[in-house]
Amino acid sequence: MRKTELDTPCLVLDLDIFEKNLILMRDFALDRGKNLRPHVKTHKCSAIAKRQLAAGGCAGLCVAKISEARKLIDAGIGNILVTSPLVTDIKIKNLFDCLKLAPELTVVIDNRQNAETLSAAALEQNSGMPLRVLVDIDPEMGRTGIAYADALPMAEFINGLPGLKLEGIQCYAGLVQHINSFEERRAKSLELMRKAAEVFRKIRNAGMPVKIFTGTGTGTFDIDTDIPEITDLQVGSYCLMDAEYCNIGGRNAGKNFTVFKPSLSLLTSVISVNRKNFVTVDAGLKAMYFTPHAPPYVSNPAGSAWRYDWFGDEQGKVFFGHEDMKPYLGDVIELSASHCDPTINLYDFIWVVREGEVIDKWEIDLRGCSR
Repeated sequence: MRKTELDTPCLVLDLDIFEKNLILMRDFALDRGKNLRPHVKTHKCSAIAKRQLAAGGCAGLCVAKISEARKLIDAGIGNILVTSPLVTDIKIKNLFDCLKLAPELTVVIDNRQNAETLSAAALEQNSGMPLRVLVDIDPEMGRTGIAYADALPMAEFINGLPGLKLEGIQCYAGLVQHINSFEERRAKSLELMRKAAEVFRKIRNAGMPVKIFTGTGTGTFDIDTDIPEITDLQVGSYCLMDAEYCNIGGRNAGKNFTVFKPSLSLLTSVISVNRKNFVTVDAGLKAMYFTPHAPPYVSNPAGSAWRYDWFGDEQGKVFFGHEDMKPYLGDVIELSASHCDPTINLYDFIWVVREGEVIDKWEIDLRGCSR
Protein backbone atom coordinates (compact mmCIF):
# COMPACT_ATOMS: atom_id res chain seq x y z
CA MET A 1 0.00 0.00 0.00
CA ARG A 2 1.19 3.50 -0.83
CA LYS A 3 0.82 6.04 1.95
CA THR A 4 -1.65 8.02 -0.17
CA GLU A 5 -4.01 5.01 0.00
CA LEU A 6 -4.33 5.24 3.79
CA ASP A 7 -7.54 6.41 5.41
CA THR A 8 -7.21 10.00 6.62
CA PRO A 9 -6.51 11.86 8.79
CA CYS A 10 -3.55 9.72 9.86
CA LEU A 11 0.04 10.02 11.04
CA VAL A 12 2.91 8.69 8.95
CA LEU A 13 6.59 8.38 9.79
CA ASP A 14 9.29 8.33 7.13
CA LEU A 15 11.65 5.66 8.44
CA ASP A 16 14.69 6.79 6.45
CA ILE A 17 14.50 10.35 7.80
CA PHE A 18 13.73 9.12 11.32
CA GLU A 19 16.77 6.83 11.39
CA LYS A 20 19.05 9.59 10.07
CA ASN A 21 17.81 11.92 12.83
CA LEU A 22 18.62 9.29 15.48
CA ILE A 23 22.15 8.75 14.19
CA LEU A 24 22.83 12.46 13.75
CA MET A 25 21.87 13.28 17.35
CA ARG A 26 23.70 10.25 18.74
CA ASP A 27 26.93 11.08 16.92
CA PHE A 28 26.75 14.74 17.89
CA ALA A 29 26.34 13.91 21.59
CA LEU A 30 29.04 11.25 21.66
CA ASP A 31 31.48 13.50 19.81
CA ARG A 32 31.10 16.01 22.65
CA GLY A 33 31.34 13.47 25.43
CA LYS A 34 27.63 13.57 26.33
CA ASN A 35 24.93 10.95 26.61
CA LEU A 36 21.34 11.19 25.43
CA ARG A 37 18.30 10.73 27.62
CA PRO A 38 15.53 11.03 24.98
CA HIS A 39 12.18 12.33 26.22
CA VAL A 40 9.38 9.89 25.44
CA LYS A 41 6.67 12.50 26.08
CA THR A 42 7.30 13.60 22.50
CA HIS A 43 6.20 10.40 20.74
CA LYS A 44 4.51 8.26 23.47
CA CYS A 45 5.54 5.15 21.58
CA SER A 46 7.61 2.30 23.03
CA ALA A 47 8.57 1.14 19.52
CA ILE A 48 10.28 4.48 18.96
CA ALA A 49 11.81 4.43 22.46
CA LYS A 50 13.38 1.02 21.78
CA ARG A 51 14.85 2.29 18.53
CA GLN A 52 16.33 5.32 20.29
CA LEU A 53 18.01 3.03 22.81
CA ALA A 54 19.19 0.64 20.09
CA ALA A 55 20.79 3.53 18.19
CA GLY A 56 23.18 3.91 21.14
CA GLY A 57 24.62 6.74 23.19
CA CYS A 58 21.73 6.79 25.69
CA ALA A 59 22.02 7.02 29.47
CA GLY A 60 18.37 5.98 29.58
CA LEU A 61 15.03 7.57 28.74
CA CYS A 62 12.86 10.15 30.44
CA VAL A 63 9.12 10.67 30.76
CA ALA A 64 6.91 13.41 32.15
CA LYS A 65 4.44 11.20 34.02
CA ILE A 66 4.60 8.02 36.09
CA SER A 67 1.87 6.47 33.92
CA GLU A 68 4.21 6.84 30.93
CA ALA A 69 6.96 5.13 32.92
CA ARG A 70 4.69 2.18 33.70
CA LYS A 71 3.87 1.66 30.01
CA LEU A 72 7.57 1.64 29.12
CA ILE A 73 8.30 -0.80 31.93
CA ASP A 74 5.54 -3.09 30.66
CA ALA A 75 7.25 -2.89 27.25
CA GLY A 76 10.54 -4.06 28.78
CA ILE A 77 12.28 -0.70 29.28
CA GLY A 78 13.51 0.10 32.78
CA ASN A 79 16.13 2.87 32.96
CA ILE A 80 13.72 5.81 33.20
CA LEU A 81 13.78 9.30 34.71
CA VAL A 82 10.43 10.88 35.63
CA THR A 83 10.99 14.60 35.02
CA SER A 84 7.98 15.97 36.96
CA PRO A 85 7.56 15.77 40.76
CA LEU A 86 5.38 12.96 42.16
CA VAL A 87 3.54 14.18 45.26
CA THR A 88 0.09 12.63 45.62
CA ASP A 89 -0.53 9.36 47.47
CA ILE A 90 -1.72 7.51 44.38
CA LYS A 91 1.24 8.62 42.27
CA ILE A 92 3.69 7.64 45.00
CA LYS A 93 2.03 4.23 45.19
CA ASN A 94 2.31 3.90 41.41
CA LEU A 95 5.97 4.90 41.67
CA PHE A 96 6.78 2.10 44.08
CA ASP A 97 4.79 -0.38 42.03
CA CYS A 98 7.05 0.60 39.12
CA LEU A 99 10.18 0.32 41.26
CA LYS A 100 9.42 -3.33 41.97
CA LEU A 101 9.80 -3.97 38.25
CA ALA A 102 12.45 -1.33 37.43
CA PRO A 103 14.63 -0.54 40.49
CA GLU A 104 16.79 1.91 38.50
CA LEU A 105 13.84 4.31 38.10
CA THR A 106 14.75 7.89 39.11
CA VAL A 107 12.54 10.84 40.10
CA VAL A 108 12.99 14.59 40.68
CA ILE A 109 12.29 16.55 43.87
CA ASP A 110 11.86 20.29 44.47
CA ASN A 111 10.23 20.26 47.93
CA ARG A 112 11.45 19.12 51.36
CA GLN A 113 8.08 17.76 52.43
CA ASN A 114 7.94 15.65 49.28
CA ALA A 115 11.50 14.46 49.95
CA GLU A 116 10.57 13.31 53.45
CA THR A 117 7.45 11.54 52.16
CA LEU A 118 9.38 9.72 49.45
CA SER A 119 12.16 8.76 51.86
CA ALA A 120 9.69 7.26 54.34
CA ALA A 121 7.86 5.43 51.56
CA ALA A 122 11.12 4.02 50.22
CA LEU A 123 12.07 2.62 53.62
CA GLU A 124 8.62 1.11 54.07
CA GLN A 125 7.77 -0.11 50.56
CA ASN A 126 11.07 -0.59 48.80
CA SER A 127 12.64 -3.18 51.13
CA GLY A 128 14.94 -0.53 52.52
CA MET A 129 16.45 0.23 49.10
CA PRO A 130 16.95 3.98 48.64
CA LEU A 131 15.06 5.75 45.87
CA ARG A 132 17.22 7.46 43.25
CA VAL A 133 16.47 11.18 43.04
CA LEU A 134 17.60 14.40 41.36
CA VAL A 135 17.20 17.94 42.66
CA ASP A 136 14.92 19.72 40.18
CA ILE A 137 16.19 23.28 39.56
CA ASP A 138 13.94 26.05 38.24
CA PRO A 139 15.59 27.80 35.25
CA GLU A 140 13.68 31.01 36.14
CA MET A 141 10.61 29.56 34.42
CA GLY A 142 8.40 29.11 37.48
CA ARG A 143 6.89 25.77 36.45
CA THR A 144 8.63 23.27 38.72
CA GLY A 145 11.99 23.22 40.43
CA ILE A 146 13.76 25.01 43.25
CA ALA A 147 15.64 28.31 42.93
CA TYR A 148 19.34 28.12 42.14
CA ALA A 149 20.23 29.62 45.52
CA ASP A 150 18.21 26.98 47.39
CA ALA A 151 19.46 23.96 45.43
CA LEU A 152 22.58 23.22 47.52
CA PRO A 153 20.67 23.24 50.85
CA MET A 154 18.04 21.02 49.22
CA ALA A 155 20.74 18.60 48.06
CA GLU A 156 22.19 18.47 51.57
CA PHE A 157 18.73 17.83 53.01
CA ILE A 158 18.04 15.00 50.56
CA ASN A 159 21.48 13.54 51.14
CA GLY A 160 20.64 13.23 54.83
CA LEU A 161 17.46 11.22 54.28
CA PRO A 162 18.00 7.46 54.62
CA GLY A 163 15.43 6.45 52.02
CA LEU A 164 16.85 8.57 49.20
CA LYS A 165 20.00 8.40 47.09
CA LEU A 166 21.00 11.74 45.57
CA GLU A 167 22.19 11.17 42.00
CA GLY A 168 22.43 14.74 40.71
CA ILE A 169 20.37 17.61 39.33
CA GLN A 170 17.88 18.35 36.57
CA CYS A 171 17.58 21.77 34.93
CA TYR A 172 15.43 21.85 31.81
CA ALA A 173 15.03 25.33 30.33
CA GLY A 174 11.89 24.79 28.30
CA LEU A 175 11.34 28.54 28.07
CA VAL A 176 14.29 29.00 25.70
CA GLN A 177 13.80 26.09 23.31
CA HIS A 178 11.77 28.07 20.75
CA ILE A 179 13.47 31.47 20.87
CA ASN A 180 13.66 32.37 17.18
CA SER A 181 17.11 33.93 17.07
CA PHE A 182 19.89 31.38 17.50
CA GLU A 183 22.20 33.92 19.12
CA GLU A 184 19.51 35.05 21.58
CA ARG A 185 18.64 31.43 22.34
CA ARG A 186 22.30 30.57 22.83
CA ALA A 187 22.97 33.50 25.18
CA LYS A 188 19.91 32.83 27.34
CA SER A 189 20.37 29.08 27.54
CA LEU A 190 24.04 29.33 28.48
CA GLU A 191 23.20 31.92 31.12
CA LEU A 192 20.67 29.62 32.77
CA MET A 193 22.56 26.36 32.40
CA ARG A 194 25.83 27.84 33.69
CA LYS A 195 24.02 28.77 36.88
CA ALA A 196 22.93 25.14 37.21
CA ALA A 197 26.49 23.99 36.48
CA GLU A 198 27.70 26.16 39.34
CA VAL A 199 25.18 24.46 41.64
CA PHE A 200 26.38 21.06 40.41
CA ARG A 201 29.98 21.96 41.27
CA LYS A 202 28.98 23.21 44.71
CA ILE A 203 27.16 19.97 45.47
CA ARG A 204 30.21 17.97 44.47
CA ASN A 205 32.55 20.23 46.44
CA ALA A 206 30.34 19.68 49.49
CA GLY A 207 31.28 16.01 49.36
CA MET A 208 28.22 14.58 47.63
CA PRO A 209 29.32 12.35 44.72
CA VAL A 210 26.59 13.35 42.28
CA LYS A 211 27.03 12.10 38.73
CA ILE A 212 24.02 13.33 36.73
CA PHE A 213 23.36 16.83 35.38
CA THR A 214 20.49 16.40 32.95
CA GLY A 215 18.59 18.96 30.90
CA THR A 216 18.64 20.51 27.43
CA GLY A 217 16.17 20.11 24.58
CA THR A 218 16.16 19.90 20.80
CA GLY A 219 16.36 23.68 20.47
CA THR A 220 19.56 23.91 22.52
CA PHE A 221 21.22 20.56 21.77
CA ASP A 222 24.18 22.25 20.04
CA ILE A 223 24.41 25.01 22.67
CA ASP A 224 24.32 23.36 26.08
CA THR A 225 26.97 20.82 25.13
CA ASP A 226 29.46 23.70 25.58
CA ILE A 227 28.94 23.29 29.36
CA PRO A 228 31.35 20.60 30.64
CA GLU A 229 29.24 19.61 33.65
CA ILE A 230 26.17 18.56 31.64
CA THR A 231 26.08 14.78 31.40
CA ASP A 232 23.03 14.04 29.26
CA LEU A 233 20.55 15.70 26.93
CA GLN A 234 16.77 15.38 27.36
CA VAL A 235 16.09 15.86 23.66
CA GLY A 236 12.68 14.84 22.37
CA SER A 237 11.39 16.38 19.14
CA TYR A 238 14.60 15.85 17.15
CA CYS A 239 13.52 12.40 15.94
CA LEU A 240 10.20 13.63 14.49
CA MET A 241 10.34 17.44 14.23
CA ASP A 242 7.46 19.88 13.76
CA ALA A 243 6.67 23.40 12.57
CA GLU A 244 7.51 24.94 15.95
CA TYR A 245 11.09 23.71 15.74
CA CYS A 246 11.49 24.13 11.98
CA ASN A 247 10.59 27.82 12.36
CA ILE A 248 13.39 28.72 14.77
CA GLY A 249 16.85 29.81 13.67
CA GLY A 250 19.67 27.30 13.42
CA ARG A 251 23.37 27.79 14.04
CA ASN A 252 24.26 27.93 10.34
CA ALA A 253 20.87 28.06 8.67
CA GLY A 254 19.58 31.59 9.06
CA LYS A 255 15.96 31.75 10.13
CA ASN A 256 15.23 28.01 9.88
CA PHE A 257 16.32 25.03 11.96
CA THR A 258 17.31 22.44 9.38
CA VAL A 259 19.68 20.09 11.23
CA PHE A 260 16.98 17.47 11.75
CA LYS A 261 14.42 16.83 9.03
CA PRO A 262 10.70 16.26 9.66
CA SER A 263 10.07 12.50 9.69
CA LEU A 264 6.51 12.81 11.00
CA SER A 265 3.65 14.09 8.88
CA LEU A 266 -0.12 14.05 8.81
CA LEU A 267 -2.15 13.01 5.80
CA THR A 268 -5.48 14.71 5.11
CA SER A 269 -7.94 14.38 2.22
CA VAL A 270 -9.78 17.05 0.25
CA ILE A 271 -13.50 16.68 1.00
CA SER A 272 -14.95 19.84 -0.60
CA VAL A 273 -13.83 21.97 -3.58
CA ASN A 274 -16.71 24.44 -3.86
CA ARG A 275 -14.73 27.59 -3.01
CA LYS A 276 -12.53 29.53 -5.40
CA ASN A 277 -9.42 30.11 -3.31
CA PHE A 278 -9.35 27.18 -0.89
CA VAL A 279 -10.43 23.56 -0.46
CA THR A 280 -11.70 21.90 2.70
CA VAL A 281 -9.80 18.94 4.15
CA ASP A 282 -10.73 16.37 6.80
CA ALA A 283 -8.15 17.38 9.43
CA GLY A 284 -9.22 19.94 12.02
CA LEU A 285 -8.47 20.45 15.71
CA LYS A 286 -9.44 16.88 16.58
CA ALA A 287 -6.78 15.64 14.17
CA MET A 288 -3.88 17.87 15.15
CA TYR A 289 -2.80 20.41 17.71
CA PHE A 290 -2.77 23.89 16.19
CA THR A 291 -0.26 26.55 17.24
CA PRO A 292 -1.10 29.94 15.67
CA HIS A 293 2.53 31.13 15.65
CA ALA A 294 3.67 27.88 13.97
CA PRO A 295 0.73 26.44 12.01
CA PRO A 296 1.07 23.19 10.07
CA TYR A 297 2.59 23.69 6.65
CA VAL A 298 2.02 21.73 3.45
CA SER A 299 5.01 19.46 2.85
CA ASN A 300 3.56 17.53 -0.08
CA PRO A 301 2.99 18.61 -2.83
CA ALA A 302 6.47 19.98 -2.15
CA GLY A 303 7.14 23.56 -3.15
CA SER A 304 3.48 24.24 -3.82
CA ALA A 305 3.27 27.24 -1.46
CA TRP A 306 -0.14 25.99 -0.37
CA ARG A 307 -1.19 27.11 3.09
CA TYR A 308 -3.17 25.22 5.75
CA ASP A 309 -5.47 26.95 8.23
CA TRP A 310 -7.78 25.69 10.94
CA PHE A 311 -11.46 25.41 9.89
CA GLY A 312 -13.15 23.90 12.95
CA ASP A 313 -12.93 20.78 15.07
CA GLU A 314 -13.38 18.39 12.17
CA GLN A 315 -12.01 20.24 9.14
CA GLY A 316 -9.21 22.45 7.89
CA LYS A 317 -8.77 24.55 4.79
CA VAL A 318 -5.91 24.65 2.31
CA PHE A 319 -5.34 27.83 0.29
CA PHE A 320 -3.82 27.06 -3.09
CA GLY A 321 -3.43 30.42 -4.85
CA HIS A 322 -4.04 30.27 -8.60
CA GLU A 323 -7.09 28.38 -9.93
CA ASP A 324 -4.85 26.16 -12.06
CA MET A 325 -3.29 24.77 -8.86
CA LYS A 326 -6.57 23.78 -7.24
CA PRO A 327 -6.52 20.26 -5.71
CA TYR A 328 -9.10 17.72 -6.81
CA LEU A 329 -11.78 16.13 -4.65
CA GLY A 330 -10.23 13.20 -2.79
CA ASP A 331 -6.63 14.37 -3.22
CA VAL A 332 -4.35 13.57 -0.28
CA ILE A 333 -2.30 16.45 1.12
CA GLU A 334 0.63 15.96 3.49
CA LEU A 335 1.11 18.36 6.41
CA SER A 336 3.78 18.89 9.01
CA ALA A 337 2.69 18.77 12.63
CA SER A 338 2.34 22.13 14.32
CA HIS A 339 3.53 20.66 17.64
CA CYS A 340 4.25 16.94 17.53
CA ASP A 341 3.70 16.01 21.21
CA PRO A 342 -0.04 16.81 21.58
CA THR A 343 -0.75 15.85 17.97
CA ILE A 344 0.59 12.31 18.47
CA ASN A 345 -1.49 12.00 21.64
CA LEU A 346 -4.61 12.15 19.43
CA TYR A 347 -3.84 8.89 17.59
CA ASP A 348 -3.67 5.18 18.34
CA PHE A 349 -0.80 4.39 15.98
CA ILE A 350 1.67 5.73 13.42
CA TRP A 351 1.99 4.30 9.92
CA VAL A 352 5.64 3.69 9.03
CA VAL A 353 6.69 4.27 5.44
CA ARG A 354 9.83 3.93 3.35
CA GLU A 355 9.96 5.69 -0.02
CA GLY A 356 6.21 6.23 0.22
CA GLU A 357 5.41 2.54 0.77
CA VAL A 358 3.70 1.48 4.00
CA ILE A 359 5.90 -1.11 5.75
CA ASP A 360 4.73 -1.13 9.39
CA LYS A 361 2.37 0.27 12.00
CA TRP A 362 3.58 1.29 15.49
CA GLU A 363 1.16 1.56 18.38
CA ILE A 364 1.17 4.82 20.34
CA ASP A 365 0.90 2.78 23.50
CA LEU A 366 1.56 5.69 25.90
CA ARG A 367 -1.32 7.67 24.43
CA GLY A 368 -3.45 9.34 27.10
CA CYS A 369 -0.89 8.74 29.87
CA SER A 370 -1.26 12.17 31.45
CA ARG A 371 -1.25 11.07 35.10
